[in-house]
Amino acid sequence: MIDIKDTIKTGINYIEANLSNKISLDEIAAHCKISKYHLHRMFKSLTGESLMDYVQSRKLSASINDLIHTNMRIIDIAFNYGFDYEQSYIRAFRKRFGYTPQKVKSEQMTLRLTEKINLNDIYTVNNSAIYKPFFVFRQKLCLVGTRHKIMSKSGDRTANLLGQEFFYGHRQKVANQINPQVYYGYTDWSANNEGYIYYMPSVQVKDLTNVPKDMVGVEIPAHKYVVFRFVGFFRPDDINGRQIGRLLVYMYSKWILNSGFKLADTFRFELIDTSLSRDDYCELDIYQPISPYTERLSSGAFAVKR
Repeated sequence: MIDIKDTIKTGINYIEANLSNKISLDEIAAHCKISKYHLHRMFKSLTGESLMDYVQSRKLSASINDLIHTNMRIIDIAFNYGFDYEQSYIRAFRKRFGYTPQKVKSEQMTLRLTEKINLNDIYTVNNSAIYKPFFVFRQKLCLVGTRHKIMSKSGDRTANLLGQEFFYGHRQKVANQINPQVYYGYTDWSANNEGYIYYMPSVQVKDLTNVPKDMVGVEIPAHKYVVFRFVGFFRPDDINGRQIGRLLVYMYSKWILNSGFKLADTFRFELIDTSLSRDDYCELDIYQPISPYTERLSSGAFAVKR
């Protein structure tokens, strides 16, 4: 079993120790004792940036100190951070910061630097992990699936079984699907204070004009979302209630309380793009609508039952 946090820690520390050397993905992966494929997927899924882009950003950011506070020539700085040629360094620098090294050296500039990843931002549960959340705005979307009333305490475990049943047994009944490979797990927790939630395994559709008789259609209004990406080294079918439950506790009890945002509605949904999944890899994104404390709650999603 891969220890995700320990693997990333090993890789990050190796990069920091070799900022002045020319290092490759193969070398980092070998040091971490993991395949370069898994290391690349793990890092990019968690951070949104490829590992080698991060390496170059760290080198360029670290070079700023030499550029501003020493009399080193640009060609020497380039060689000092593992670039083969001065022009390679200049091109990478301009692409990363928008200015040439000489312009930054001679004029007052404000640059956004890439610092060493803070391992405290990585939250792990067994053989899975999440990193800092990201934010998206999504326009209105329509979902069609099977709606189930389940007890809150058993929700995550039961939802996984219901999701598999729908995805493998009922998904093909839904017409006008936008992407049949993308699974949506829609949770309505407006009745949570009564001890239960509504869970709807579903797929996204173009509209709600052709909902099967034994299914429900939901129209979700446009929202701003905070998205937590869960990365696991197992099949999506093996995601268990304990992992999702701990992630939700972290999301609601820790992050949102200290974020400056509030919940904008009484639903959330998880999204799994199965085209990215393998027997030893999966990604699950949890979308929670949010708004600043000054905004009013949304009127919610509208259900259309057939």
